Amino acid sequence: MEYSTWAILLLAIGIILLIAEVFIPSGGIISVLATLALVGSLVCAWQAWWHSSPWNFWAFVAGMALLLPATVVVAFYIWPSTPIGKRAILEGPAPHEVASFVEQEEKHRQMVGKVGDTVTALNPAGIVRIEGQRVHCQSEGMILDPGTRVRVISARANSVIVRQIDPNSPEAKAAVSTDRLPPADQPLDFDLT
Repeated sequence: MEYSTWAILLLAIGIILLIAEVFIPSGGIISVLATLALVGSLVCAWQAWWHSSPWNFWAFVAGMALLLPATVVVAFYIWPSTPIGKRAILEGPAPHEVASFVEQEEKHRQMVGKVGDTVTALNPAGIVRIEGQRVHCQSEGMILDPGTRVRVISARANSVIVRQIDPNSPEAKAAVSTDRLPPADQPLDFDLT
């Protein structure tokens, strides 16, 4: 066989091996073989065309420079749709699966600015009663005793952040909430999510 035939044949083998490397996990063995085939292709092209027509050699090199990256890109584009690719690349979660606590976040956002009383000691996390609902909360790092008047200053996904109200303020001196404990016939509402 002539060198020009070997150059084209080794280029085709190198491209096939590059595609196989994408689809078959080989620990790099296939990529080494592909590299050897491509280098052999360049050597054969140099032997075939360098002395007789250098433009053919440079056209072959330019074709390789365009064909090899395009082959790898196409292989990686096709790979996720193959059975092996589907098992290797997990699909991302749907938006509704990622958006956790959406209803809870909205409920907690509506509580910002409202006043309530601590039901448990906040150390700094605990339970606060706001408008008759028991809500998981955190203080701003302070330890607060049960029965302390607090205001919701911000909301998180599954809790609210509270700040103690100054005991001398008009809010704290207002009538003590009568809803600290539910009536005996009403079950306790634990909203800890």
